[in-house]
Amino acid sequence: MTLLFPRSIWIRALWIALIFTVCAVSVRLFWGYPRCQNDELNWVQIARNIDAGRDWPVSGPFFMFVLRELKSLTAMGYVQLISGLGVFSVFVGTLLIILGYSRLRITRPGITLAALALSSYFWVPLLEARPQQWGQILVFIGTIAAWLWLHRRGGWLIFPVLVLISFSHILSHAILVFVCTALTLADYFENRPLTKRHAILLACSLLSLVVYILPNGPYQTMLRDIEQNHLHRLLVAAPWLAAGMILAILGIMLFKPRLHWRAHWSRHTMEYALTHQKIICAGLLVVFFIAMSVQASVLPSASWLPYGGSIWIFVVFQTGNLVFASLFVLGLFAFFRATSHQEIETFHARLITWTLLSFGVLGLLTLIGSFWMRDTNWLLRLINYAILFAAPIAAMGLGSIRLLKKHPTLYILLAPLFVVSICQAVRPDGYLGC
Repeated sequence: MTLLFPRSIWIRALWIALIFTVCAVSVRLFWGYPRCQNDELNWVQIARNIDAGRDWPVSGPFFMFVLRELKSLTAMGYVQLISGLGVFSVFVGTLLIILGYSRLRITRPGITLAALALSSYFWVPLLEARPQQWGQILVFIGTIAAWLWLHRRGGWLIFPVLVLISFSHILSHAILVFVCTALTLADYFENRPLTKRHAILLACSLLSLVVYILPNGPYQTMLRDIEQNHLHRLLVAAPWLAAGMILAILGIMLFKPRLHWRAHWSRHTMEYALTHQKIICAGLLVVFFIAMSVQASVLPSASWLPYGGSIWIFVVFQTGNLVFASLFVLGLFAFFRATSHQEIETFHARLITWTLLSFGVLGLLTLIGSFWMRDTNWLLRLINYAILFAAPIAAMGLGSIRLLKKHPTLYILLAPLFVVSICQAVRPDGYLGC
């Protein structure tokens, strides 16, 4: 996918990736990142435990393999190695994100990265050296490649990505398999022809799950830990969940002829949205508020310690995320107009639509599951992945602001929002606690 771009796109992508890499180096050198105990430092401790012979659960075996191999090849300590690995991953990851946006052809990669950089949900997984840093990028590239493969536009990259992500990060792998399954079924729901490519993608997605049942496989300890400590309460409800799935399957079989989405439904939906913008805006903001409020209600009290109990500090450091959400809602109408006027190719519009819908369904499931699992921040983790697909729509919202169209120099006003979101991710001393 990434080898077919013009030289000019490669040059711009390299420059932008270099800027983000300089930012990653700067926060480590001048702000002492990571100042607080985070997953990056946790992985240092995990590596030391494994070196000591302890049977430790590892969610990212390939990441750990690379880290330990670098340790054996150099005289550097784990802290220095993981920091360098994190900076290198920022460069490669940003480069791949830009190339992915160039392939999507919805908005220019530059303005899309500008919209993306408004949110701390982009900066946190980008800066922090951990398996999710790789997994986020692999889900993004894999989703685009899967859609290309399904519609005979290349996309062969999905198969090595599935193999790589299956060993890179357990959560990222689960997300990519879920999204690939949703994209495979999308053509069925739209009553489009299904081909061998759909069967091949679905089969390979399911085949990639074999890594979890391999004797002495890389996830055996991790799966035992998940069963005993994370899913214990959820497994109690397994009979009810199984019954629900059976009823859902029977319902699909019963109402199969009525499940197909009609093309005129899409037109009517967009027409209604464009003529009732205030209602749609209010409705979406209410949905966002309810979802995030429910998520906040199940978070442990330690999640609020960085803000020192001040609601105002919390709001200030969430400004970038709030602006991004507002731009996303605003951009939806620009997205609908561009799609209805065929300014965006239907192929790419469908990819963004179905991907965001699949993340929405997965987000609802994880939010409900959080009431029974030990960790309760699954929706927040999922946003780290979904935001890469929401960014083109937020960029359309940013580009639709008339004042910015007339005076492009005003884009400089976004700089404080970038800084706020980076601070939210880095937590510099004197601004946010640990």
